[in-house]
Amino acid sequence: MNTIPREICKQVGRFFNIKTLLKIKRPVFLPFYHVVSDEKLPHILNYNYRNTSQFEKELDFYLKYFKPVGLKELVNGTYSDDDFHLSFDDGLRECSDVIAPVLLRKGIPATFFVNPGFVDNKALFHKYRASVVLTRLKNLSAEKAAQITGHKKVSSNEFLKTTILNENLIDELAQKLEINFDDFLASQQPYLTSAQIFDLKNKGFSIGAHSFNHPEFWKIDTAQQTEEISKSLNWLTSTILPEIKSFAFPFTDSGVPKQVFDTMFNDFGFDVSFGTAGVKYDELANHFQRYPVEQPGDFLHNLKGEFVYLELRNKIGKSIVKH
Repeated sequence: MNTIPREICKQVGRFFNIKTLLKIKRPVFLPFYHVVSDEKLPHILNYNYRNTSQFEKELDFYLKYFKPVGLKELVNGTYSDDDFHLSFDDGLRECSDVIAPVLLRKGIPATFFVNPGFVDNKALFHKYRASVVLTRLKNLSAEKAAQITGHKKVSSNEFLKTTILNENLIDELAQKLEINFDDFLASQQPYLTSAQIFDLKNKGFSIGAHSFNHPEFWKIDTAQQTEEISKSLNWLTSTILPEIKSFAFPFTDSGVPKQVFDTMFNDFGFDVSFGTAGVKYDELANHFQRYPVEQPGDFLHNLKGEFVYLELRNKIGKSIVKH
């Protein structure tokens, strides 16, 4: 997402009441998260995530100002701009252990998007491997870390930007640090098991695909993008048998060619898909943009800034995402 205009809008948003901002013409509200935990999770420790208290307060906010709807309402078009649908990416274990019980207690439907390549803890997402390595490096002296990395200073932000195309760098550093990711997966169990996913489905939650192993789509060609989508769909339909075939693009849908969307809907038979461009409309009737909640800063200030940003884009005719 473009950060500078949003940062300006956040400052402007401080002067508005949320009730005033919610009167803005807007699309259905689709906030999404990855994980909720009161623990220090080494694979996510270097990213923003909510604790249970923060999460419950945010859910109460949604329930105060919006009405929860399921995935079916989005597909059928039976929703309004006063509705919201919650979703969670990456299929992490806390979706079952922490998140689902809270949602059930509050009566909030949700969709969990999973990567089949990681289900049952078969492998660890390259960004999470980077976080594990970075956490270990931070616990070393500067001199020792420099010996291992070959750099006087390791930039946390730059290291966390490591993409799937140079994930070998992560694995090389892990080897030097004597980190065994197979052991980590076995002990930490970061991902949902197949049994847990079925349990979520049986409790009324929707299960969707999130690509097979979570690559940056802008780093791979169209054929590889299509293969990632196809492999995740094959797992979804053969294993989960969902009523609705849904897909959430990993990272972002920005730059994904129109032909990929055509293949998804016309050839693969997806019912609905999602991007991460924030509170915006989309030119495709069955493709929606979601709002990433896990940002630095205050939840309400961020959200008010997002609605100010939407109004700005409404005014200049830029509130619809084109593909």
